[in-house]
Amino acid sequence: MKTIVKLIAVITAVFILAAFISYRVITNYYNREEGMRTVVMNRITSDVEDRLEENCELSPDMIPDLDIYRQEYVKKAIPDEIRIVSINAAPHRIDADASYIQPVFGPSRDSTTALRGFLYFIYSSNNRIFTIEMAGIILIISYFAVILIILLGYHTMIRPFNRLSEYPEKIAKGRIDTGIPESKQRLFGKYVWGMNMLKDEMKHKENSLNIMEKEKQTLIISIAHGIKTPLSNIKLYAEAIERGIYHEDKKPNEKDAETAAKISRNVEKVEALVKDIMDKSAEYNVDYTPKINSFYLEELMKMVKKEYSGRAELLHIPFETVCENNPLVTSDKDGIYTIISQLMENAIKYGSGQGISVIMGRQDEDVFITVKNKGNVLSEEETAYVFKSFWRGSNSHSTEGQGIGLYVSRKIAEALSGDIFMKAWEAEDTTEVTLIIPTSIG
Repeated sequence: MKTIVKLIAVITAVFILAAFISYRVITNYYNREEGMRTVVMNRITSDVEDRLEENCELSPDMIPDLDIYRQEYVKKAIPDEIRIVSINAAPHRIDADASYIQPVFGPSRDSTTALRGFLYFIYSSNNRIFTIEMAGIILIISYFAVILIILLGYHTMIRPFNRLSEYPEKIAKGRIDTGIPESKQRLFGKYVWGMNMLKDEMKHKENSLNIMEKEKQTLIISIAHGIKTPLSNIKLYAEAIERGIYHEDKKPNEKDAETAAKISRNVEKVEALVKDIMDKSAEYNVDYTPKINSFYLEELMKMVKKEYSGRAELLHIPFETVCENNPLVTSDKDGIYTIISQLMENAIKYGSGQGISVIMGRQDEDVFITVKNKGNVLSEEETAYVFKSFWRGSNSHSTEGQGIGLYVSRKIAEALSGDIFMKAWEAEDTTEVTLIIPTSIG
């Protein structure tokens, strides 16, 4: 909207400048025309004065033929009509915009020059005021037409497109839980349909990849577990050989003992390798690189309101947001919002719809962000496992998911030198997840 306001301000300045230039051009044009008319009127008056005799009355036959002047001057400089008024008539202008008065002097009895009458030069084309008014009207109509077109274009195209243009960025950042909401605006109907289809396809592929990853992890862990038992047996047999248990005299053979010891050492190496594989396979690989910038906490709250107020209203879920204060935060705004989005999606999916609240603020040197919702509370024992990869609670049996959202959220929080934890109050049927990050990452 700020861009539109600036554009309107620029257009207003341009039209003001255009009005000033138009006024000057029209004024200069009519000033030049006035100058030519003055020359012609002075010459006609001079010719009339030359025809006056002593004590002779000023008469129409003294006015020269205007065709003579038409050959020398432009058409607009030649008057349409010349009237003669005697000296006894009260001199006044017939038309303030189209007529001009010229006094006529002639010889008198005492050989001096005296006023003998007046010539009225009438021009029907002197439309200076009319031209200026018409130019002003045209500019005003054009100005409001341009402003109207800009506002209509903004409301019908630019603003809807700005909303739609945010969606590819959300997809790129992995926030593809919801599609573009349908609207009455048909200009982008095909685009909305295509982007929603892309979202569904990417979500399907993401789910497929997560399932494959989970199956891969399960396979690796199963193989590792399968190896552990034979390894234990091999190690046990090696120890028995080393101690000579299989000899009749129960005395160890030196060469057999040496070989058995080597077997035991190799078994230990394999056991360490299996343990390492199991430890690494138990965790989903998240490689997150923060992008640090400075922002105010209210910016995050506005993003949450913009994204989820409409959805909550559509789902008839009471939605409350509270920003207790507005500190300047130097961290990864997109990363934090990714965590909040995951918490909000969980609150919507697993909650009972009785209410969701988001509370933000600063406490000492940290920023806290809490998402609280009602319904489907996990037990205290289960909350200890919610941040494990591929772990899903007892409240998720009828809800789609792979159990990696909160795990990824914790990894992002750790990359931002913060932490995230969950509290559940079964008696109050309430779940609360809180993100804690420092106000500034050095």
